[in-house]
Amino acid sequence: MRAPPTALITFLFCHGLGVNTVALPLLAVDHGHGATAVGVLVAVSAGGQIGVRMVVARWAHRLTERGLVLASAALLCLSSAVVLPAPEMWAFAAANLAQGVARGCFWVGVQAHVVRSVPEPRRALAWVDLAGGAGMVVGPATIGLAGGSVPAALAAGVAVTAVAALFTLRLTRLPLPPPEKATGFAGIVFRRTLRPSLLAAVSTGTWRGMLGSYIPVVLAAAGHSASAVGLLVGLGSATMIAGSMLVGVTPRARLGPLYVLGALASGASLAGIGIWPREPAVVVALLVGGGIGGGALQTLSTSLAAYAVAPAERGRVVADVGTYRAVALLASPLGIAALLPLLALGPAMALVGAFAAVPALSRPPPQSG
Repeated sequence: MRAPPTALITFLFCHGLGVNTVALPLLAVDHGHGATAVGVLVAVSAGGQIGVRMVVARWAHRLTERGLVLASAALLCLSSAVVLPAPEMWAFAAANLAQGVARGCFWVGVQAHVVRSVPEPRRALAWVDLAGGAGMVVGPATIGLAGGSVPAALAAGVAVTAVAALFTLRLTRLPLPPPEKATGFAGIVFRRTLRPSLLAAVSTGTWRGMLGSYIPVVLAAAGHSASAVGLLVGLGSATMIAGSMLVGVTPRARLGPLYVLGALASGASLAGIGIWPREPAVVVALLVGGGIGGGALQTLSTSLAAYAVAPAERGRVVADVGTYRAVALLASPLGIAALLPLLALGPAMALVGAFAAVPALSRPPPQSG
């Protein structure tokens, strides 16, 4: 199975994104912006991603995938560059907004290009998700290689992202899809064939949202050191790569059971970590299982959407399904915050975990492979 060129572009872009995602909060704190401000900035990034996904999906018949990926690279470079000469709050807000828009444009563009350019997108999507996960793991390590210098790491991220833009120029030009039909972002909920994909997207978005927010909080409160928490969260992210590749190598007849098991693993891991976060071996097992399940659902949500519609609709529907994943990524931590006045953190995590397991109640259609 040979990796598609989109996988290389994805690795390079996500390397720059990984640097940017970690460096911006660190730089904000270094310049005196508090934890509350950092939380607001993360929300600005998420809002930018959700908004651009909704806009791009409606204009898919006028925007090329190659143009979207190039725009995302330019925006990510701008995001990293704007805070270096001007570390004021407005610069960090602009940087996080640009980062969110870049993230949304990139994933819409690259996933739409994959599902529209190959007849069998599942394995190609698995390669892209593998490359993206690897880039997000390797990117933050650049800060260490730069001797802990955040500005130097951001500069390196800009350089790598610029290389991604150069490779994007070699992507095949695809014809624009026809104008939008009646479905739309909200309408896919009512299309039975798209519901498994939608549920998988919401589940993996919930897992990712918890991994980047309350899972570290729960682990720290349970007495794990800061370095241990970092390693454990990194393990959860890394095993998502294995889940994505598992989808690529699983025979078609076994994708249905994998879909169900992935949802159960994601939900059970969130519930288990919320209720029993103190035993390291248990936490490691839960994070590995949840990461594999979340990674599998991430790739399945996109490939299921592509198989469920006509080829002309693939790009637009993939963008819409990705929007639901982005909404879940933002909404899941907010849901925990809303539950905390009523429940302790452990039971609140368990409730969100049960929500993440909902896709297990819906088997994917036969065309999932």
